[in-house]
Amino acid sequence: MKKEDHFHKADSIKKSIERLINGHTDEDVAAVVELAYGAAQHLISYGMEKKYKLHKDTHTGMASQLRDRGEDNIAIMFEKLETYRQGRWYGGKGDGEIIKACLKIIEDIERWAKE
Repeated sequence: MKKEDHFHKADSIKKSIERLINGHTDEDVAAVVELAYGAAQHLISYGMEKKYKLHKDTHTGMASQLRDRGEDNIAIMFEKLETYRQGRWYGGKGDGEIIKACLKIIEDIERWAKE
């Protein structure tokens, strides 16, 4: 996937999140977190291609690749999303505050990707 396609995919996912959170219930939190994780993955792929000419289409090893380039803060945010994802997907925890945290992470990652 081309870097611009990653950015457009992330934007599309963010729009899906917005539609979902307008009136969400605790049952929607797992879906929002999953979508946030996907948006972050695409934004990171876009940013890494733009900044370092490195490309990854999967999340596997993404945090390590970020750390290898000194992008520790982005790696930490991505890992936090992974933790939220596991807790909501497998544990079934619902929490509207997690939605706010996920949206903030996506915003921060997008800002980094655009730099």
